[in-house]
Amino acid sequence: MDVHPKYPFWLPVQFRTGWLLSRKINRTFSSVVDDSVAEKLFAVEGHITARQCATLFYFAYNQNCDGCVVEIGSFKGKSTLWMAQALKQRAKQERVTAIDPHINTGDDEVVPRYVEESSYDAFVRNVSKNGLDDWTQAVKATSEVAAKDWNQQIRTLFIDGSHRYEDVILDLRLWEPWVNIGGIIILHDTKPSGAFEGVRRAMKEHLGDNKKFKEVLQLLNLTVFRKLSN
Repeated sequence: MDVHPKYPFWLPVQFRTGWLLSRKINRTFSSVVDDSVAEKLFAVEGHITARQCATLFYFAYNQNCDGCVVEIGSFKGKSTLWMAQALKQRAKQERVTAIDPHINTGDDEVVPRYVEESSYDAFVRNVSKNGLDDWTQAVKATSEVAAKDWNQQIRTLFIDGSHRYEDVILDLRLWEPWVNIGGIIILHDTKPSGAFEGVRRAMKEHLGDNKKFKEVLQLLNLTVFRKLSN
């Protein structure tokens, strides 16, 4: 499993944005994650790939600046577990704040369909089963509700909640200002030819067209930005 930037096949790798960063991610992941741990966490139900899991792990594991780790949209906890595992392995006395109302809306643009009425019980089970309770803080609420009482700086922000444009742009407007300079913002489902045009539109408007942010890595369906200034 190797993380590598997604660019046209004919473009030499050394000219691809994120090429050197992807090598760091691969080295870090292979050197600090035990195969048995990886196997258990990869097996958790979720909508992110092994390469995306490795990327989330890396940015939670490597502290670019002060602040905490926050995700918008947790589903059954696969992404949460990988970032919590990173904090555990760094012996960090902090938690991944996992924000999700855990409501099965039946709307594929909000959350992919699943059987249960709520994903919360599965989330709690997965966190507990993998021994990551001490590195996870579940916030069972919408992004907008959770933001009302938020007052902490963030170093890594992962956005994978509702995929409607108006929801994604709201997530960015509410949470990006809390990201410290040098901090990381990661968005899922950003594939150019994918079904979620609202995600790409919000990402371009708030991050891509703003010199305060720099795109540092693009996988097939995951894009990473670094915050350069306020």
